[in-house]
Amino acid sequence: MKTGETLQVIADCPQSFISVPEEVVKHGYELMKEPEKQGPDLYFYIRVNK
Repeated sequence: MKTGETLQVIADCPQSFISVPEEVVKHGYELMKEPEKQGPDLYFYIRVNK
């Protein structure tokens, strides 16, 4: 992905609520907003800053 692009991640594992944001920070990316819950799915929006 290129700098400034946004990645949408959809997860159905409750642990991803913690692990995805941790990995985003660890790799220097930006979590654009709080995860959205829709039914059993969690939606994450991650911006690439590198």
